[in-house]
Amino acid sequence: MTQIYKANYAKKGVYYQSFACLSTGIERLEKLCLILDDYIENQGTLPSEKYIRSYGHKIPELFQACRGIVARRKIGFHFRCSFNDIHQAMIDLLGSFSESSGRYSNINVLLGNENNSHDCIAQWFLKIDRPLYNKHVSAKKKAGIEYRASVIGSTLNSLAVIYYRTEDRTELTDAVEASYRTGIWKAVAPYRQLYLLQIIRYLTELIIDLGYKAMAVSSADIPHFGEIFGLFYNDDAYFRSRKTWDTL
Repeated sequence: MTQIYKANYAKKGVYYQSFACLSTGIERLEKLCLILDDYIENQGTLPSEKYIRSYGHKIPELFQACRGIVARRKIGFHFRCSFNDIHQAMIDLLGSFSESSGRYSNINVLLGNENNSHDCIAQWFLKIDRPLYNKHVSAKKKAGIEYRASVIGSTLNSLAVIYYRTEDRTELTDAVEASYRTGIWKAVAPYRQLYLLQIIRYLTELIIDLGYKAMAVSSADIPHFGEIFGLFYNDDAYFRSRKTWDTL
């Protein structure tokens, strides 16, 4: 979460670090929910490795399976969240990254196969950051970002040479555009964090509830998941405001 908050066009490596950690963590959390559900269903017998492996690394399919558990067991949630297209885009992107197309997009660039549809960073900007910016940033704040970009960028253009590639791989040589992109990043970073943590909180509430149900079957094998994932059992205001998650 700390990394996804900080990632931008000037720190592309941080995107890859964040995607690797988030995709692995969310996939494991989803699979733990499936294991618990099967454990409850089979009265204390853990599922086979083959059953869990049958899902591969398909994070979107695993998430739908978890939502199916919620519906089937009629599990209630303390924190309400209506998942929208941006949440789904995050789940789909992490799923793509966890399989082959996303993890190797930087290598594909070296091999000359530059396809933005398989580039998770480009897709993140187009399908997540842009929609977050349009949905959550007010017209007044957008005007302020554009004004500051114009003033700062115009000054820098006469003093410095700018060269970056944007998230969607466009050459960036204009300081005005660079400053504008920085403004977008700063505006959407709290919402990136919020939406991802809403997904994680949903799975956290599910695993805690399933954990108690599993303990009612047999407490011998089941840890107290509330102690493990308690940090993610928090409200939206906390999720949006906290910037550093690597020191708990």
